[in-house]
Amino acid sequence: MKKIIKYVSILLCLILCVSAVSSCSAQTLMSYEDKTVSVNMYEFLLSRMKGTLSYYGYNVDSESFWMTVISSDGTTWEDYFKDTVKKQALNYIVADRLFDVYELELTDAQTKIIDDKLDGYVKKAGSKTLFNEELKQYGANYDILREVYIIEAKIQVLKEHLFGKNGERIGEQTKEEYFDENYVAFKQIFLATYDYIIDTDRFGDTVYYTDDKYTAIAYDKKNGVTKTDEFGKTVKDVLGNTEYYTAEGKIAYDKANGVIGYLTNSDGDKVIENVSSEKKSEIYDNAKKYSTVCNGNVALFEEYIKLYGEGESDGVIYLYASEGYYAAQNDAVAYFDDMAERLKGLDVGECTVYESSYGYHVLSRYDNEDGAYDLEENEEFFESFYEELIALLMDEMCAEYHDDVEIDEELLDSIPKMYEIGSNILY
Repeated sequence: MKKIIKYVSILLCLILCVSAVSSCSAQTLMSYEDKTVSVNMYEFLLSRMKGTLSYYGYNVDSESFWMTVISSDGTTWEDYFKDTVKKQALNYIVADRLFDVYELELTDAQTKIIDDKLDGYVKKAGSKTLFNEELKQYGANYDILREVYIIEAKIQVLKEHLFGKNGERIGEQTKEEYFDENYVAFKQIFLATYDYIIDTDRFGDTVYYTDDKYTAIAYDKKNGVTKTDEFGKTVKDVLGNTEYYTAEGKIAYDKANGVIGYLTNSDGDKVIENVSSEKKSEIYDNAKKYSTVCNGNVALFEEYIKLYGEGESDGVIYLYASEGYYAAQNDAVAYFDDMAERLKGLDVGECTVYESSYGYHVLSRYDNEDGAYDLEENEEFFESFYEELIALLMDEMCAEYHDDVEIDEELLDSIPKMYEIGSNILY
């Protein structure tokens, strides 16, 4: 369904973007009181969105991708992401105005950080002229980029003024409501549908190592014997250590104290192989049994975790339950996204079986603990909790003023298509 745009089309895209800079540089797309958003700033924000999508694996250079219909009302990816950027631009202009309403100011130090960053870009490009040439593909130039950075610095100051640097000005009720609406707590019993491939020697026997780093073979030196080669030298292994043999001529391993070895890939990860269809069916039957027996009984599920669970089942896990639009492009994100959706439909204590590419997960919904987002042991689950909540509160505040912003709809319709705009991951 997707196709790669031909080289000629890419050149045409760049030409269109370049012409937009020269012809639209003074055109105002949005206005609110004394604040404005130009066509070029909007196009720059579009280029950022395209760059982000490219980073997450979307085929952003394919026109067919942008024309893909994603909902029953005929909305395409082009419509969806342009609308997303439109809301972002509206937020920018409203926040810029609110910055003045609250009588806030950027410090000289904050402005200097921006100018120093831009000076670094200019130095890297070789000159301001060359830097502007680079920015043309994003519909921007030095001044537009500085304007964007200034507004974004103002937005950060405004957020801290309204909500605190780390959300300390947000009310407890607001935090708890956001927490309960967007996070689900659970525990799991994980039943893998794969096995690690065991390392075997030239005789087909399992290799035992001295440690889990596989630094040396664990030999049974007490019961094993050594051998000599045709030159009378003691036979040694590839690591330079003396080999010990059984009476049958196989390798004598210290199975009592040694560690079973597993094949690893170039990254040092254990190599796996899927179990047979018959074995997988047995594992599924067990998963269903655990889910059925424990359904509605958290205490019993805790007992089953002790019997059948693994290390990752020891504590409560929290997942962000709001579906993200990058999920389908990343297996790990999609995996947790889908699991969160499944859990969101359960009552506390209810169980379900979720299948991932790794195996079967017997999930039990747990109650969200009050203030869990501030507990040190949950830090990995809530790294972006306050960032996301502040962003949401900021969006809601700005949305109240969106209708007051004047938009030149004719100009908006003339903005280049997404596949024609440069993909910006740098600025």
